Amino acid sequence: MAEDIVGKVINFFSGDSTENLSDKEIVLRQRLKELSENKYSKFFRVKTDEADLTLGQFFYSLYKMILPIRAFMKDLAKTTRLRQVVLESFMDASIIETVKRLNPAAIEERIKTTSPDDLTAQIQQDIDRLTLEFNSNRINGVNNCYNLVMSLFQLANYDYPTLIKKFDPNFTEGPYGADPKFVPAKSGHVANDLAEFLAVSQGITPDSDWKTILKLIRICAGEDIIAENQFAQLLVGLRDVVSSRILHLIAQYGSKNPVLTCRGRIPNEHIADAWLEARTIKANDCINRINTTEKNKQISALLSQIFFGGDLERLDFYTVSRSEHYTKRDLTGFTYAEGLNYLSVFLSEYVGKDINDLMDILLIRGQWTNNSHSKELSEVFHLMHTLPDEISQLDSSLSDDGVNGSRLKASMLRIDRDTTQIRYINTIMDSINAAALEILENATQHLSIMDKHLKNLSDDTQKKHPELIINWKELNSVSKKPLLQEIAENSMRVNCFVQLMRLCSQ
Repeated sequence: MAEDIVGKVINFFSGDSTENLSDKEIVLRQRLKELSENKYSKFFRVKTDEADLTLGQFFYSLYKMILPIRAFMKDLAKTTRLRQVVLESFMDASIIETVKRLNPAAIEERIKTTSPDDLTAQIQQDIDRLTLEFNSNRINGVNNCYNLVMSLFQLANYDYPTLIKKFDPNFTEGPYGADPKFVPAKSGHVANDLAEFLAVSQGITPDSDWKTILKLIRICAGEDIIAENQFAQLLVGLRDVVSSRILHLIAQYGSKNPVLTCRGRIPNEHIADAWLEARTIKANDCINRINTTEKNKQISALLSQIFFGGDLERLDFYTVSRSEHYTKRDLTGFTYAEGLNYLSVFLSEYVGKDINDLMDILLIRGQWTNNSHSKELSEVFHLMHTLPDEISQLDSSLSDDGVNGSRLKASMLRIDRDTTQIRYINTIMDSINAAALEILENATQHLSIMDKHLKNLSDDTQKKHPELIINWKELNSVSKKPLLQEIAENSMRVNCFVQLMRLCSQ
C-alpha cells in the first residue's frame, strides 16, 4: 500500500502514466500544470505547494490602496447619505419639486388652505407625475449605480488583514511603521480566503462608471478618498490578475478540490423601487388620512341629525372597543363595527317605533291607487324587521361560547407560539366582516327604497288630486301630528341614515 502511494506521488510530479491515479488526482495534476504555465505563475511555488510571498505583497498593495474606503464605510452617517446622493443624482428639478410637494409636512400645511377634495386630487396628480417621471430608466440607473457602490464596498470590506497574516503572522491593521515581512504560505491555508476574495471581486470591472461613483463618494466624504488615476490602475491590475484565473487555480489546488467554483456575489439591491414605493405609500397615507378626517366629519354631522345622544354601541361583541383587542396585534379587526352598531340602534329606536307607527297608517289605513307601490314599501319594511335577528346572530357568534368567539379565543391563546394562527384569525375575521357588510348593504338598499316612497308620498299629500293615496284627509285625522310633517321628518332621517350606512360601508 505504501509503495502504491509513493508511486502515485512520483508519477504525479514526474509526468509518468496516470492510469493508477483517481479522477480527482488527474484533474489536480492538470491544475498544477495550469499553475506553472499561468502568466502569474510567480504567485505559486509548485515544488513546495505554497503561495509565494509576492501574492501577499499583491494583496497588501491592494489593501493600502483601498484602506480609505474602508475608513469611509465605518461612518454610518456618510454611507447613509451616499444612498440618498445616488438617488438624487438621477432626479431633475421637476422630480425634486414633486417630491417636496408630496412631503407629509408640506401636505399638512396645504390642508390649512385647500379643500379636502381639491387636496386629495392634487396629491394623486403628484403621485401620478412622480411615477411617470421617475420611470424605469431612472429606476434602473439608480439601482445599477448603487449596486456598483455596493460592489466597491464589498471589495473594500474584504478581510485583507486575515489573508495578509497568512504571509506575515506579525501583521497588524492600522498606521504603518514599516512594510510587513512576507514569507510564503501553504496554499491550503489561503485557499478559502482566495475563494472568498473572488466572490466579492467579480463585480469589479474597469469599464464600469467608477468616475461617477468616486464623485458621489467625494460629495459625501467632503474630500477625495482615492485619486481617479490610482483607482483606474488598481482596477486594471486587479482585473488582469482575476482574469488570469491564478487565484482560482490556487484555491482549487490548495483546497484539493479541483472543481471548486467561486461564484460571484453581485449586489442586486433595488433602492429606487423601494424609494418610489415608500413615497407613494406615504402620499396615499396622507390621502387616506384626509379622507378619513372628512368622512368622520360627515359621520358626526349625520349622527347629530339622526340620533339625539345616548349610547350608540349596542352590540356586546362586534364593537369598536373589542376590535382594538385584535388590531393592536396587527390582526384584522371588526371593520364594520361602527356601522352595524348604528344600524342596531336605528332599527330599535326608529324603525321599531316612529317609522313603524307611520307604516301602520300608510300601509294599513291608506287607500293606494296602485298596489305594486304599497306592496314594494310593505316588503322592504318587513325585511327591515328581519335584520335585528341577523345582527344578533352575528354578534352572539362572537361570544366565548359562540362558534366564532370560541375559535378566536383559542387562537389568540396560541398566537405567540404559533404564527400560523394569524392567518387563521384573519380568515375568521374576514368571514365575519363579510357577513356584517352584507347586512349593512341590505339595510341600505331597503332604506333607499323606503326613502324613495316617502319622498313620493310627501309630494302626493300636497297635490290637489293625489295620485298614490286617495284618503289623505282620513289618514291625517289618525296621525299624532300633521302627516306631511311626519312623513318629511322620517324621510329626512331615513335619507340621512342611508348616507351614514354608505360611509360606514366604505
